[in-house]
Amino acid sequence: MRACITDERLTSYDSEARRRSCPAPRLYLWDHDMASACMGDIAILEVVLRNHMDRQLSLIALEQSGTEDWYMAGLRFDDRTQRQIREAWGHLTVQQRKRHTHGHLVAALTFGFWRNLLENGGAIHAHWPDEGSADYENDLWRKGIVKAFPGGRRHASDANAKWTRRFALDIVKTVHALRNRVAHHEPLVNGIPLPGENRRITLADAMQTCFDLAMILDRDLYAWLMDNSKMKLVLGHEPQPNE
Repeated sequence: MRACITDERLTSYDSEARRRSCPAPRLYLWDHDMASACMGDIAILEVVLRNHMDRQLSLIALEQSGTEDWYMAGLRFDDRTQRQIREAWGHLTVQQRKRHTHGHLVAALTFGFWRNLLENGGAIHAHWPDEGSADYENDLWRKGIVKAFPGGRRHASDANAKWTRRFALDIVKTVHALRNRVAHHEPLVNGIPLPGENRRITLADAMQTCFDLAMILDRDLYAWLMDNSKMKLVLGHEPQPNE
């Protein structure tokens, strides 16, 4: 098996394999199985997240502009958000000859797009010289995005924390970091670096954050994931020291 995997690739696993007293190829293959499991579970979470947030954006747009097509309703999105919408719409235009719909656009937007809507909101230069900044706290979160997470307040209370946009963002950012690490075929055995925080968390903690996201989105989803999670199953077979 080692002949099928480059030495350069296995270097990332060698020191951890020595610590666990197990062959590096075995750790590599387990890591590969774990990555597949993560992507499967996170794909479900991503669909639920975007559907919940899309619904609340549609309600905000309907109240303000009389249309559920929030991406055309003049909401104060920052430059980054507007660019991501244009790019997703452009990809649909190239890929599909038939008329694409609201649902097509929602599916085309990345996980990072939905995460960004939980940030503070950045600069708006589209109407220069009348420049400004988006205020996602007041214009999105308080106007309805908070309702995309019906289990949030209770979950935060159980964690002895305050239910805020930042609380939701921290959960979504961690799941997104795990998703990106898996998508880029980076090792999981040494933990998950959190972008912009100069720290990493264990794979077990990252997996727990996926369950946290399920909890704040939908308690039934949480219960289902706890019983059916592929991540949970594969993590239970993680190679241990001196096994």
